[in-house]
Amino acid sequence: MADCTVPLQSPEHRDQEQLLCQHSRAGKRKPQSSSDPVHCEGPQVKFSQTERHQVVERKRVLLDNERKGERELPFIVSLLCTSRPALAPPAPPATPRCPACPCTTAASAPKCPHGYVEQSQAFSLTAQSSSGFSPVHAAGGTNKTAPFAQFSHGEGAREGLRTAEPIRVLVTGAAGQIAYSLLYSIANGDVFGKDQPVVLMLLDIPPMLPVLDGVVMELQDCALPLLKEVIPTDQEEVAFKDLDAAILVGSMPRKDGMERKDLLKANVAIFKSQGAALDKYAKKTVKVLVVGNPANTNCLIAAKSAPSIPKENFSCLTRLDHNRACSQVASRCGVPADKVKNVIIWGNHSSTQYPDVHHCVVNVQGSVKPAFDVVKDDDWLKGSFIATVQQRGAAVIKARKLSSAMSAAKAICDHMRNIWMGTAEGEFISMGVYSSGNTYGVPDDLIYSFPVTIKVIGWLDPRHAEPAARLGRDFLRISTITRITPTFSSERLPIAFAFDSPCRRPDLSDGYVRVCACVNRWVLAKGMAQFQEVMRQQLESSMHVELENLLSTAKGADIEVCRKDFEGFEKLFHRFLQVKGPSVEWTKINRPPEDSIQPYEKIRGLPTSVSESLNKLAVVKLNGGLGTSMGCKGPKSLISVRSENTFLDLTVQQIEHLNKKYNTDVPLVLMNSFNTDEDTKKILQKYTHHRVKIHTFNQSRYPRINKESLLPVPEDVGMVGEGSDGWYPPGHGDIYASFYASGLLEQLLAEGKEYIFVSNIDNLGATVDLHILNHLVSQPNGKRCEFVMEVTDKTRADVKGGTLIQYDGKLRLLEIAQVPKAHVDEFKSVSKFKIFNTNNLWISLAAIKRLQEKNEMDMEIIVNPKTLNGGLNVIQLETAVGAAIKCFDNALGINVPRSRFLPVKTTSDLLLVMSNLYRLEAGSLTMSEKREFPTTPHVKLGSSFTKHHCHSEHPPYALNSNHVQVQEYLTRFESIPDMLELDHLTVSGDVTFGKNVSLKGTVIIIANHGDRIDIPAGSMLENKIVSGNLRILDH
Repeated sequence: MADCTVPLQSPEHRDQEQLLCQHSRAGKRKPQSSSDPVHCEGPQVKFSQTERHQVVERKRVLLDNERKGERELPFIVSLLCTSRPALAPPAPPATPRCPACPCTTAASAPKCPHGYVEQSQAFSLTAQSSSGFSPVHAAGGTNKTAPFAQFSHGEGAREGLRTAEPIRVLVTGAAGQIAYSLLYSIANGDVFGKDQPVVLMLLDIPPMLPVLDGVVMELQDCALPLLKEVIPTDQEEVAFKDLDAAILVGSMPRKDGMERKDLLKANVAIFKSQGAALDKYAKKTVKVLVVGNPANTNCLIAAKSAPSIPKENFSCLTRLDHNRACSQVASRCGVPADKVKNVIIWGNHSSTQYPDVHHCVVNVQGSVKPAFDVVKDDDWLKGSFIATVQQRGAAVIKARKLSSAMSAAKAICDHMRNIWMGTAEGEFISMGVYSSGNTYGVPDDLIYSFPVTIKVIGWLDPRHAEPAARLGRDFLRISTITRITPTFSSERLPIAFAFDSPCRRPDLSDGYVRVCACVNRWVLAKGMAQFQEVMRQQLESSMHVELENLLSTAKGADIEVCRKDFEGFEKLFHRFLQVKGPSVEWTKINRPPEDSIQPYEKIRGLPTSVSESLNKLAVVKLNGGLGTSMGCKGPKSLISVRSENTFLDLTVQQIEHLNKKYNTDVPLVLMNSFNTDEDTKKILQKYTHHRVKIHTFNQSRYPRINKESLLPVPEDVGMVGEGSDGWYPPGHGDIYASFYASGLLEQLLAEGKEYIFVSNIDNLGATVDLHILNHLVSQPNGKRCEFVMEVTDKTRADVKGGTLIQYDGKLRLLEIAQVPKAHVDEFKSVSKFKIFNTNNLWISLAAIKRLQEKNEMDMEIIVNPKTLNGGLNVIQLETAVGAAIKCFDNALGINVPRSRFLPVKTTSDLLLVMSNLYRLEAGSLTMSEKREFPTTPHVKLGSSFTKHHCHSEHPPYALNSNHVQVQEYLTRFESIPDMLELDHLTVSGDVTFGKNVSLKGTVIIIANHGDRIDIPAGSMLENKIVSGNLRILDH
């Protein structure tokens, strides 16, 4: 190793004689006692880089202790001088003493129960150092070296620093990028001490072993003196054998399209197996750090799977978030990151964490102040700071297309070093630990990130320790929880946890006894409820800041539109955060009273004046959906469904027929979304000369929410390219707020309209029913129904549909998403819940106005999870229009015929309405009289019938003759088959139909992969199965 020349210390450090050889103003003088400094001649001394590092580090420790008013025993540093005479050896102490007991003479030393033996050839002293060498007084964690640090003069002194027994350290996922950044630090002594040899156990899956071999080569090539052995393996029984520390980095990463439950299921298997391996093969004192995400859950699984290892020995990594928070505060204050202390990370290692700076202090030029006083920007600390820390991982991934590795490795080192060495006096850190016994109100039996301190009192001989059990020559390690009392802000005080680290004297037996003395646990907390409220407020604050940032990117007229949308979104987000449990209690659900759901036959009756009743009505069609379920990207309402008529064409024809027949003025109102508005308005020009007024308004545009951070996904309000993926229309429950805000509600009221008939534009059975309209307008004003929901009898195809229930004395819509898992089958039962919601609704305009102005429109929030094309998991907060039924007076359900529910959601539905099962008249479809039974056939078409293309080569829609055709779908049929006598049809694979094909009974056609089936023209298939080789068999 190369030598380097450095100047010796100045006389002002004379009282630190144990640190370095110093100049003597009087020249060379003889030491007077063992505590006198060691002197050397000349102005300079040469020593190696390693020795220089030791000296500098020792100086830092001594200066820190001096500021605390502490003194230490002499620390003898061996210096490799340019000439031997330059360094005068000190005289040995007159009376050697064992540092752990009153043994005072050399003669008695061999009998010392602590194994203290005087060194005959080299002078030795016990040093109380920052590494925790002192057997009783060291503050810190583990050190499997002898607690007596011996330093000698001469060549052998440096070798003496590495005579400790190696510890076995496991890293899983060892071929990954985090481990690649981590392993050097462990092997170099940056984690477990510069005098602690290690044996590295590297575990990974078999496919990664070739990569792992390369990692081993690099570790060997580093020629690190503390690295005694590297063992790569894919076998748990090898990797977990006799471990002192385990760092579990490897886990199943989340892949595109993977649900969270699938991710958890995969990781349960991994960490259950590794926990069992720890229990079976590792030392019972092993310290386990779980890094692989979801870290909190994985850590708990591993701990539960290792029952013989204390739960306190398990922790998960939130130090990365802690370091990120420190870095952000330091950058804001203009100080190095190590000047920032005592930030807290609460909760999970995820974007739902809460970075807390209420107890954070910043050292500014030697003056320690609260972070709030130094930053002087409460809005930043309560807003952008928290959002930045919460989303830092996502920001790293977005920038480098890979997750954090270097910073994660540094955090792992910090975490394990604190477990091994302890935390500094007056400082606490963040880590995920076992929650049982905390006084914050956090539920027991969780792994949760708290602020912690780690302090080791030291070692005691059980023969001198009471009331500890006497266990021969085994020594007890005493861990304690220190009281943490921040000097400002009493809102939340950190909780301290005890950690005992596996240490032993090398000359003692292998028995270990853990004694955890929980002393002075002082926690001043106001409970989980207040903590959750603070979290909710913080999330709302962070969301508001992000929405303001989004709003700043809007221009012109878009500013006011976006502002209104964001106001509505913030109200919805606030309600979402307030949800504390299920929206319904299953035991409180009752069947609706008989008179609350009327049979259609009972309310039948035409009004005296049909035209007068119709003039009180407006028709609203929900037109916000795309044709994605049918393979298209444009507005679903523009798909041709029958005789080249689109959904919109048929709707206009229906209303125009009413207006002409009864000489009325029933308007059509389209609720568009940002996805459908532009294309729809282009098409509306074709209806200029039709006898129907058409109004449009847009439902709101809300930002999708990152599932992890609960913050908006888009970075600006633009809708170009990938930016459009960040937005969504918030469900048809938005109709009330958007309709009111558009001004159309007031306009229709001024025109004498009293009710709106609302339905999905793809429900071809949802036509204006004069009988229901008459029932509404014929009631006395004080008893009029403000809300009517059309329901119909449930079949096996409708088991997931929402149903009406009686709840808290009101009629209420129950959706399957609200049903507890244990009762889902009961909800689907046709015997108990016999009806379902068709989403055909009749609503009073005056009632909508009243509820909106009083802010009394209350609908359950539907949390709709999605995965974007890039793999990002998001949620959409939505509401359903029918859920508002509980807000209206005199609400009623009417059980209507099945014919009023004819939705076209898929190409299978489309085939039915295009066939001769239905006849088209004035825009309305009715079942053909030639059909002998009223039920519709069950049709299931394979994926080959859902890949739609249009006339143009690339766009999914071609606006030809003002309508859209689904080209590839139609090319599979030379003509639509005769289906009048069909019961069931299943088609799978590459299948085409010739002209005039007739299908009867049950027909199943399956073309194997790579094959094709062409049903010949004029064929009649009745109760047949057609396989890939065109065989026709009796069914």
